[in-house]
Amino acid sequence: MRAALLTEFNKPLEIKDVEVPKVGKGEVLLQVLACGICRSDWHLWRGDPSLVAYMQWSGGKLPIIPGHEVAGRVVEVGEGVSNVEVGDVVVAPASSTGDNRTCRYCKEGASNICEHLWIPGFGTHGCYAEYMKVPASSVVDLVKVPEGVPPEYAAITGCGFGTAWNALVVKNGIRPGETLLITGAGGMGLSALLIASAAGAKTVVVDVNPASVEKAKKMGATAAYHYSGHPQELAKLVNEEIVKSFGMVDAVFDSTGNPDVLSAVLPAVRPQGRILLAGLMMKGKEIWPLASDIVVARELTIQGVLMLPSQKYDGIFKLISEGRVNLEPVIYRRISLDEVNDAYAEMSRFKNAGRFVITKF
Repeated sequence: MRAALLTEFNKPLEIKDVEVPKVGKGEVLLQVLACGICRSDWHLWRGDPSLVAYMQWSGGKLPIIPGHEVAGRVVEVGEGVSNVEVGDVVVAPASSTGDNRTCRYCKEGASNICEHLWIPGFGTHGCYAEYMKVPASSVVDLVKVPEGVPPEYAAITGCGFGTAWNALVVKNGIRPGETLLITGAGGMGLSALLIASAAGAKTVVVDVNPASVEKAKKMGATAAYHYSGHPQELAKLVNEEIVKSFGMVDAVFDSTGNPDVLSAVLPAVRPQGRILLAGLMMKGKEIWPLASDIVVARELTIQGVLMLPSQKYDGIFKLISEGRVNLEPVIYRRISLDEVNDAYAEMSRFKNAGRFVITKF
């Protein structure tokens, strides 16, 4: 099968022919129909510490096939598999149980923070390939995709859209009539915009990419602003434009993982407001120097969000099937496996307004 392999950090992925994974007891083989390119994949490619640490903790090593936003067709099942069968189209949630849901968190419905967490493309080979194997300990988390839901849409529910859903719906991060400030309008930020708008919230978006700002406006953002990337400029924009126009915001959804961004927007959060952290920090910017006096004085809640447990998928595919949430604008470009390095280059310039999705292998 054809696959893209990460062989060295910050170097082009290598497109190679490799063996199709062999399926053992309890395992499942997927033919990959669509694979999103998540900013987390890009962080690993760069060699950013948090992702490298997770890869090493979970047993992964270079060379590895990246990719964790996957929708695939089941083409082979191992002995003992009963929850899916050949022909099913499924999503493997990017953050899944690694122990058949036996740890305390899985039992509480939070398989996304399993004590033995499995994320394809980090601990095992991922979906930048024609086929991907799901380990026996994670097969229980496969989610069937209803007919009529395009594989591209299904794939990005596994991480980008799923993370936003977890933050804003599962964790009650936004309510009708509230104002949500979205920092970063990539695939995850645009997903948050869709979800918050559908919930009846006002949405204010900031991004360094003018194309992302324009897309957010077209997708129905209440307001969207471009800034150059300087923290002082963002702080001025927040204080002189956003707060004056909309008042202090009820919640922030951050997909940037940039501590400078977080420090600039923190003063705009109202008392008892929420900061929802979904972005990952880059090398050299791993620490957020938190203004804890603001957090204490305003009784703010800071909530980390890691993808979406498979147990909480209820409602997502129903909304998509009924056309109440349209994920097409979240997709920036459908590409082939051979274009993956071009996609990474564009992501490094922060020029992509949404998600790259691999659909040709």
